[in-house]
Amino acid sequence: MRRKNHKWVATAVVLYVGVMWLAYRWGIHQRPTNGPLLEQIEKEAVRKGLEKRAEEARQQILPPTGEDRLNAAGPAFVAARYDATHVVFMLATETESRFPNSAHTGSATPTRVSASPHPAAPLAGLQELWEPDSQSLHFFPRAIQTTQPGDQWIVNVDSNLTVPVVIERPVIAPIGCTLAIGFLASVPVDQQSLFAKSPREYFAVRRSAVESAKPPVDFPVGEISDWKPSPAVTRQIEAQLSARMKQELTRIDASLVANASSPGAMAADLPIGNAHPRLKEWLHADRGLLRDEGKLDYDIRAFHLAPDGLPRLYVRARWKLAGAPAFLMSAWFKTNWFKANWFKTNWFKTNWFKTNSPKADSFSTQAATSSTDQPGSQVLLLSLSVDSSWSAAMRNGAAAASLGESLDFQTILNEFDADHDGWGELLIHSQDAASTTIGLYLYTDVGLVPMKSPLRPDTQSPESCLAE
Repeated sequence: MRRKNHKWVATAVVLYVGVMWLAYRWGIHQRPTNGPLLEQIEKEAVRKGLEKRAEEARQQILPPTGEDRLNAAGPAFVAARYDATHVVFMLATETESRFPNSAHTGSATPTRVSASPHPAAPLAGLQELWEPDSQSLHFFPRAIQTTQPGDQWIVNVDSNLTVPVVIERPVIAPIGCTLAIGFLASVPVDQQSLFAKSPREYFAVRRSAVESAKPPVDFPVGEISDWKPSPAVTRQIEAQLSARMKQELTRIDASLVANASSPGAMAADLPIGNAHPRLKEWLHADRGLLRDEGKLDYDIRAFHLAPDGLPRLYVRARWKLAGAPAFLMSAWFKTNWFKANWFKTNWFKTNWFKTNSPKADSFSTQAATSSTDQPGSQVLLLSLSVDSSWSAAMRNGAAAASLGESLDFQTILNEFDADHDGWGELLIHSQDAASTTIGLYLYTDVGLVPMKSPLRPDTQSPESCLAE
């Protein structure tokens, strides 16, 4: 090697050694500070195992919630009054088409159940019942096969009345274009007078009773039938309804615009003669609603649904433009105002209310000193939750043309407190696109929690099923 190349070789050696030293130092810093990788994996597995066992221990220590107690009693089904001594309920819906030859309708020979001379519960659509023959039973769902005549179920008639019912027979109910399968059950003789006196027609039924909260809350769940909004409450409700409507409308329109390029969303893609305005027309109408050009009408019902004793207000609201429904919404509010004479009832004299409501004295004083027509500036109203799904369906072309003709797009049919914890369960009828639903929900201040897939009475006529 020539002498003149020695300096380049030396330089290369120095650089190589320097790079290797830096790599070594970098590697040292990359080593886990808490031990080798395999030890870390083992420690992480141990940590997760301990956390899982701790969570299981906490679950055993914590008292069950209302939803836990309701779920533990088994699924709740919607039951309807059939006559003064019977209820009917469906365990399986949309089992098969109503008209094709099948084990239920062709080779089998079902027997028509005698209709009640005084039909009840028309919203359930269970007035026409058929009893299947024994040859058909092995085709039925397991829940039907394992329930025998004579078995006892529990029916919540209202918030104050629970009665047992005895299974009489399985039944088939044609609902629109499909068949539903369930049971006809009778009320025991010693309970028939109470059941017959109840004005309720829609109930919740379970295989077993719900475990009661410990201690139970003696504050009753139910509607406050004589509640009337004062002018102050009315003004607050209208202002908050308008604000929430605009929030929901902005959200719905943003979704419409975002999906405008999808098939069927553009104006030109909609079929000729469609009963709903096209996308651009909806957006134009919605700008009018945002400018407060819509005419608002609404109704209010007050309920006791929470253990704090304060009324929850249920409002169904509709805005019209040029006489046509343009926006539908239901809303829940919480208010601190009571009518003075409510405190004269036993509801507000319960030991639970006096002990557990921190503002019981102030509310009693306010109710006693305030006029029932003008409660004054102390009235507080809090908007809790809203549902505008009907308005979204109208804009998506998925709603029936008759939706919004009245305020019955959603109706509370009954109220319960099966576990006596002070939180109400509500049986609610709601209009859908091609059907209606009757579902059981647990009330919470952040929204309704569905407790079971709802009963869906199909609104299609038998003739339309054959046309398909």
